[in-house]
Amino acid sequence: MAAFYPWFWIVLIVVFAIAEGLTVQLVSIWFCVGSVAGLLTSFITRNFGVQFVVFVVVSAIALLISWSLFRDRMRPRSVATNADMVIGKEGVVLRAISPDAGGRVKVDGQDWAAKCDAPLAAGERCKVISLSGVTLTVAPCVLEKKEETVCS
Repeated sequence: MAAFYPWFWIVLIVVFAIAEGLTVQLVSIWFCVGSVAGLLTSFITRNFGVQFVVFVVVSAIALLISWSLFRDRMRPRSVATNADMVIGKEGVVLRAISPDAGGRVKVDGQDWAAKCDAPLAAGERCKVISLSGVTLTVAPCVLEKKEETVCS
C-alpha cells in the first residue's frame, strides 16, 4: 500500500497543473507546489497524515508568498488623464449649483458639470475638490476683508 501514496501525489500534481494551465489566473499553482512537497515527503515517510499536513502547510505558504508578491499587480490601476489637472484649480460658476441639483462650472476655459454641498450662484468663484467621471465636486471660495477671493 505504500506505493500508492507517491502515485497519489503525482496524480494530484498533474491534475493541479492541468487546472492551472486551463485558467488565466493563479488558481491551483499553490496546490501543485504542495503536491510536490507531499510527493517528496512520501519518499521519506509512509505516514499519509504527515504527507497531507506537509501538503497543506506548503500550499498555504506558497499562497501567502505569491499573494504578497503579486498583491500590487492584482489591484486595478487608475489611469491619470489630463482632466485630473483641474483638481485644485479655481473656476467660475456658469449655472447655479445647489446641494440637490448640479450646475455648470468653467475651469481653464472648459465647461464642466459640477456639484457642491453648498449653494453657489452664477458668477461666483469656486475651487475644484475632486473629479468623478465628468462631474467636478467644487467648494465655494470666501471673500476676505481686502476684497480678495480665497479658496478653501
